[in-house]
Amino acid sequence: MDASNHWWRQWQAHLTVVLVANVLAFLYYIHFSMLNGYLPSPFFYDKSDTFMDLFNALHWAYDDRRYTDWSSVYPPLNFIFLRFLDFVFAGAGYGAPEFMREQSSSLIGGLCLMYLTIPALVLKTNLWLGFSKIEKILLYFAIILSPPMLFALERGNMILLAPILLAIALSNTGVRRGASIAILINLKAYLALLLIYYVARRNWKDLAICVVMSGSIFLISGFILDKHFFLFFPNLLNFSHGDGMFSLREMMAMPSSISAFSYVLKSPAAVALASEQVNPTVIPIVVSIIEISKWVSLAIPLVVLFIKAPVMRDAEIFALLVVLISNMGVWVGGYTLIFYIVLIPVFISLHGRWLSIGILILLALPFDLVPLMQESIGIQYSYFSDSYTSVNWTLGLGSVIRPIVNLLLLWLLSCEFIARKPTATIKNIAHKGKLGRTE
Repeated sequence: MDASNHWWRQWQAHLTVVLVANVLAFLYYIHFSMLNGYLPSPFFYDKSDTFMDLFNALHWAYDDRRYTDWSSVYPPLNFIFLRFLDFVFAGAGYGAPEFMREQSSSLIGGLCLMYLTIPALVLKTNLWLGFSKIEKILLYFAIILSPPMLFALERGNMILLAPILLAIALSNTGVRRGASIAILINLKAYLALLLIYYVARRNWKDLAICVVMSGSIFLISGFILDKHFFLFFPNLLNFSHGDGMFSLREMMAMPSSISAFSYVLKSPAAVALASEQVNPTVIPIVVSIIEISKWVSLAIPLVVLFIKAPVMRDAEIFALLVVLISNMGVWVGGYTLIFYIVLIPVFISLHGRWLSIGILILLALPFDLVPLMQESIGIQYSYFSDSYTSVNWTLGLGSVIRPIVNLLLLWLLSCEFIARKPTATIKNIAHKGKLGRTE
């Protein structure tokens, strides 16, 4: 009991450190913005683009060319939900994205309200039953002030909805779990990989139910929205295999996968710069090493999952799949790091909990404030200050650390489950869902 209490006191101390660091970073963001007229890195380099993931998508929610001209990779449910939000929060309705943003301050307020509410709802799900009130308070503020969450808010990305759905999936079984996963898939298509859970469990009945629910949501929302919605599939394929679809600054803003490094190294600008320092033939070799390392690192957890599924709790299987998804490639995006707030109770229940929690702390700390390189990118319009200002872009240490430690987290989880003995986990499986304190 004493050892357990000591661990939890240490855990609270670490939470406090993370919270203080993120509060100081938040104050720095405000100070920097007041001084310079724009948000610093890791926030998006185009300072006129604040909240535009929301308003670009909302514009196309009212335009039937979304899958033909815009080549959207958003499932139809996204656009229906955006129309609903626009109605509830009295947005501007159809218009140019910039006009809609200008006329939709109430919708931006609604987005901020969702941002503040969803982490609180996550902390009220069954996964968190063993956590004290003070721990939840510390966690809540550390979460809403963490760089990945603030980055998602600044972009106005609908992935902010995903954590509560993931929390519901982890906290329930049967139809509720299946419905949550089905909705998640219809928000972000790459979350279809969560269906691997049912395959690993050989739960064919619930797999069929979840697939039918997901497909039904897609078809119904598609027929309601747009007769061209089946173009979503070729659009998604082209997007996932496309080269050059992101700028290098965009790529390195909040990466979660080491593929960001190979993406940058393959660019003509990086090749020209590196050629001044090293033999140009080295660059393709480095790119190949990065990509091979990534794919091997993705394959091993899948093998582990299918071998060790009988001695893994449901929540642990989902945790492994979520971390695997976030490491998959540049097309997934660093937004996926916000899923980890749901997984904290899972990581705490692991044998190597200090290592996993240490990695989560590294992902949550504002290392972006440590500059690695900086360049002027000229005069830009800044939405934040509603003025034109000279912008300096900075590559922060966080953009380099996060993909590396995220891959380490995937390896750590794989090693955890490889080493697990069947006789040691019968009790864990019987108590799946009870992932709070372990006295």
